[in-house]
Amino acid sequence: MNNKLKMAIKSVPFVSGIAKGVNRTVGITVRTAMHYPAMRKLNNELVDSMARLDKTSGMRIWYFGVPTHPNLGDQAQKFVIEKWLQNNYSEAEIIKIPSKAFNAGTSRIVRMIQNLIRPNDLIVMQSGHTMDGLHDDETPHRLASTCFPDNRIVFFPTSIRFNSKRGKELDRKAIGSHVNTLFLARDAVSAQIARDLYPRLDVRLYPDVVTSLIGKYSFDNQREGVLLCARNDGEKLYSYAAIDKLASALSGLCDVSRTDTTVKWDGIDLDSHDAWTGIEGVIESYSQKCVIVTDRYHGTIFARIAGTPVVVLKTNDHKVVSGAKWFTDAGDEGIVVADNLEEVPGLVSAFMKRFPDGVSPPAFAADYYDGLKSIIEEM
Repeated sequence: MNNKLKMAIKSVPFVSGIAKGVNRTVGITVRTAMHYPAMRKLNNELVDSMARLDKTSGMRIWYFGVPTHPNLGDQAQKFVIEKWLQNNYSEAEIIKIPSKAFNAGTSRIVRMIQNLIRPNDLIVMQSGHTMDGLHDDETPHRLASTCFPDNRIVFFPTSIRFNSKRGKELDRKAIGSHVNTLFLARDAVSAQIARDLYPRLDVRLYPDVVTSLIGKYSFDNQREGVLLCARNDGEKLYSYAAIDKLASALSGLCDVSRTDTTVKWDGIDLDSHDAWTGIEGVIESYSQKCVIVTDRYHGTIFARIAGTPVVVLKTNDHKVVSGAKWFTDAGDEGIVVADNLEEVPGLVSAFMKRFPDGVSPPAFAADYYDGLKSIIEEM
């Protein structure tokens, strides 16, 4: 099936929902088989790196779910989490475990970690929308919870929306059994789901880790035009045709550019300084726009880091709208959620008139992450 036909099918919301379900339950097996040689290579590299670990070293942090795909939001989370760990546990060695590497040979990876892990070691899980019952990160979630009962586990801010009843039950039994777990939920809906599903865990409402970058950057760029950052996956609510129509309507106000937060970074090591510099470059490019219009949560966050007003489009789940509530509850005047596409041009026009030079948001996440180590140390 060519990409044009795929996009046409995805543009019908009902069909898109069916296609997503089929893709996640049946297609996941096919994709895993196709990618297995590359995954096995990553697994071998992970085994080799762990075999070289010094068995006499001090505390280790085992960082599961490290993303290996070029989604700017996921990569930004990785860099910010790693920086937070380095700042707060400077004496600790951080062992990064991508899910693709882990899942290509779980038994031998678990055995190796069991031989290396110490009681005071910390296990952390990648942030994001990683808990739906079928996500790549679910296997390390479950196995870490069942295989390392004596270690502290911290889920960095996570969104929950289950697409699999079986996956949900597996999560409930495995993750819910590890009582020494701090589960940081990224939005109020996810927090309630986690409290219901994991009643023995310490569940806390926490903002996305990338929001801790708010207030860390200052830009003085000339602003021009609107950036439409629209997703092209199964979480989109509006059809491609509707988004095209919106872009046309916005072009009546000013120049309109289009992008997404999933990009192609051919030849760039995603763990490198170049990758982080690329993310910072994207944030700065947002500071050159008058308004951002997006249905991406990290598109929203990047916009507010850049001091650019943002009109948030709804998706087919709670993640983006619930995420926007962190900003509005903090009194941020530079963000609004559009009830429908028809009202977007008016909201954009109002922002352009009110904030021609942008508007800085409150740094609401700072207190959360300044106090996180103390919470972990009390576990």
